[in-house]
Amino acid sequence: MRLAKPLNWGLAVLALVSSAATLAAGKCDRLIATGSADNPPFIWRDAQNGKRLIGANVDLLEQLAAKLGVKVEVLHTGDAKKALEEVRSGRVDILLDTPLQAERLGELDFVHPAITQLETFAWVRNEPGFLYSSPADLADRRGIRTADGPVVEPVAEGLPLAKTMRQALKQLRKGEVDFVLHERYSALARLDRAALEQVQRLTPAVAQRGMHLAISHDSACNDPWLRGQLALQMTELQAAGVPERLLVDNLALWKQQRLAREASTQK
Repeated sequence: MRLAKPLNWGLAVLALVSSAATLAAGKCDRLIATGSADNPPFIWRDAQNGKRLIGANVDLLEQLAAKLGVKVEVLHTGDAKKALEEVRSGRVDILLDTPLQAERLGELDFVHPAITQLETFAWVRNEPGFLYSSPADLADRRGIRTADGPVVEPVAEGLPLAKTMRQALKQLRKGEVDFVLHERYSALARLDRAALEQVQRLTPAVAQRGMHLAISHDSACNDPWLRGQLALQMTELQAAGVPERLLVDNLALWKQQRLAREASTQK
């Protein structure tokens, strides 16, 4: 009988721990997420349903949510600025595509590891003669940055701003600028084969930053269990190479959709 007491006490402790874990896991059974509506191949607006977003980061979050046993809904809320505001307010739980920024640490919990590394390159005309070994070699060159890709400040501070990558490339081809700063995956998504054959990217990258999922401090779902599980599952998916595969797959999907749109407009 004396042995039974510790055993019963141990079972009671296990029951309490199990109950606490269940409560933690059951606190939030649905996550709402958003991100920039025009950031392929990471995220873009679904042509079939304008209220939804699709892309590599969406697919990744859906895999994470499935592992956690929670439902996820990804909503179109507007551009990057509007998406950030929705998450900061707590109306949306998760931001899908944000670099780690010190000024956001009081508003967002960033999930580690990063989804991917955003590498910003200098893109130049595909011709010999541009000597480059480090970003310092761009100091005396005329550069331009673009508004339709992931943010690259502070590297791009002081450079003129082109509305789109295509517009910037026109200026590059005309010789009005010497280089265009743009993130690698975004450039591959926005340029067709003909345009890519006219440019080359200089290595090493001018800048590199991690792109993260981030949870709003004001989200009702933000608790230690969720943060810990997202970090754990993200680590496992990264080790398996899942985020990179999703980027490659969604880059191909985006290009297919773009070709289909261009074909339909020509009819």
